[in-house]
Amino acid sequence: MTILSSPEVLLLSTSNDFDPIKVATFPDALGCLGIVELYHDVFYIAVGNFSVKTGNSTPDSWSIWEVDIRHRKPEDAAITKITDVPGAGFLNGMTILNPVTGVLLVADSLFSAVWSVNVRTGHVAVAINDTTMAPTTGGAISLGINGLRVVDSDLFYDNSNRATFNRIPIDLHTGQATGPAITLFQGSSDEILPDDFAIDFEANAWVVTGGQMFLLPGAAAPTAGSLSFSLEFVAGSATETRITGWTSTRFGTQQADIERGSLYVTTDGGPLAYRDGNFTAGGMLVRIDTAELGLY
Repeated sequence: MTILSSPEVLLLSTSNDFDPIKVATFPDALGCLGIVELYHDVFYIAVGNFSVKTGNSTPDSWSIWEVDIRHRKPEDAAITKITDVPGAGFLNGMTILNPVTGVLLVADSLFSAVWSVNVRTGHVAVAINDTTMAPTTGGAISLGINGLRVVDSDLFYDNSNRATFNRIPIDLHTGQATGPAITLFQGSSDEILPDDFAIDFEANAWVVTGGQMFLLPGAAAPTAGSLSFSLEFVAGSATETRITGWTSTRFGTQQADIERGSLYVTTDGGPLAYRDGNFTAGGMLVRIDTAELGLY
């Protein structure tokens, strides 16, 4: 997992068998955001300068790094800088576009864009720039496109400021758009601030926001149409003080995880809750068993 308030990557046990292990620390940076595992035990991370105190990102400070823990202890990971991303405003969510050629897609929450990064060649480019990815002005933080996932030949992404969930068809080699973007869900920015999300085998999107998770049933299905989904909260609470600040989620891959439909959620401890309600909970790793929700 990545730390936004410190330029570090930690390894956590999903069964609480060991204390968190610091795997990597990156120089000349304030924190880390997006992370993907492109190959087994080989991870790529977006690293840069975002101030948790001010809520501002420093453009041109962002880069992509590799953390390799194959055949070694996690604390002895091989750390390699892959490339700078000149022109990037605020790199956030990350997903794999083409595992064969080593191309990743990275959301730029400030400059309404998606960057393509080839981790083998170091080549970077703006793959998509679309108004549905833009942040709004006048908010506490400029946070447009946030989480993103590739399903078949479509890119799904949410927009935090605009409280939307969107789809755009893409080229699976370049990541460039092959058609117009469609907004599948429009929520209220007074109610939700969509962050990262996971998509399950039935094309349901599980989106985290604040201290909650909401479900968009079938949102990633090929037949999903514009603005055809309603919000359904399935976990957490807007008034929860014990576990708050849900930021990212992934399905587990062990046999027990698959049987339980386990979603693992990371939290940021609730800095917005501290600002608005004068309380914080501390960062956590939380497991939610979706099979117990009776949705399958």
